[in-house]
Amino acid sequence: MVANGSIFSRVPATRVIIDTDPGIDDAAAILMALGSQELQVEALTTVFGNASVTRSTVNALRLLEAAGRTDIPVYQGVGKCYNFSEPTYTAQVHGADGFGDVAWPLPIIPPQRRHAVLEIIDRILGAPGEVTVLALGRLTNLALAISIEPQVATALRSLIVMGGAVTVPGNITPVASANLWGDPEAADVVYRSGAKIIQIGLDVCDQVEISAAQQQRVWQANTAATQLLQALTPRLQASYRQRGLLRHPDSIRYNDVPAIAYVIDPSLFTCQDVHVRIETQGHLTRGQTVADLRGQGSAPPNVTVAFGVDATRLTQLWVERVGNLRC
Repeated sequence: MVANGSIFSRVPATRVIIDTDPGIDDAAAILMALGSQELQVEALTTVFGNASVTRSTVNALRLLEAAGRTDIPVYQGVGKCYNFSEPTYTAQVHGADGFGDVAWPLPIIPPQRRHAVLEIIDRILGAPGEVTVLALGRLTNLALAISIEPQVATALRSLIVMGGAVTVPGNITPVASANLWGDPEAADVVYRSGAKIIQIGLDVCDQVEISAAQQQRVWQANTAATQLLQALTPRLQASYRQRGLLRHPDSIRYNDVPAIAYVIDPSLFTCQDVHVRIETQGHLTRGQTVADLRGQGSAPPNVTVAFGVDATRLTQLWVERVGNLRC
């Protein structure tokens, strides 16, 4: 390619759909994606989780407006679990509205009229092997898309799942992560679908903290997007402090950020291919990611699980991408 008299090569950006339930950590992750040339964010699809699907949709639109990216369409998805039971939200972590209950303007732009599940199906089947889905919330939209059109699973370039806890405790029960516990039937469908799944769960998220100094560098950008994130962060930070989950009291964890970072730079992570199933029946273990780490069963690996991460490089990357995002 020739540009401005010079010859250079550029790797095409990865086409991504972000399936999300904003969510304070979702906001931090989506801003990282928007600030990364390696990613071409083609749509946001919303699901219940941190708040109701309606509130998640409003928050996704607020975030895109703050980031000056109203060109990215938002499609509202599922508001109930795969088995049609009523969902459980995480107001104690993210506030009643999912966005820290801060006084931030409601969006001007409405969501698209089409349902997220149908949009996911058409976008994936319309470009087989080209689109990666970043699943930052419950897997209900993906499970329904795969149930309607099973070939969606193998037509995905990859499916990055933010969830799971193999070698560490869960964050909603002793063994389960919130995203998979919140709809384990949906997660079970997805994990058994044949999709190329990369699990970015608590095994690595627990290792990633953004320091007070790094936060300050981002706040100094003083854009509408960073102002919004700065307003949201204290609610999440207070929740982590109260639960004793921060190594440094002034740092912050945005658990969805590592999932975005994986697509930008997989070399940040150490992974292992293993067979994983999602527990749906256990009274004490519902939503657990049951991983055959020693290959004791006959089933072949179906998930690439991240176990290690270069947290220093990852947090530096987050600061760079969010701080340089200009509206």
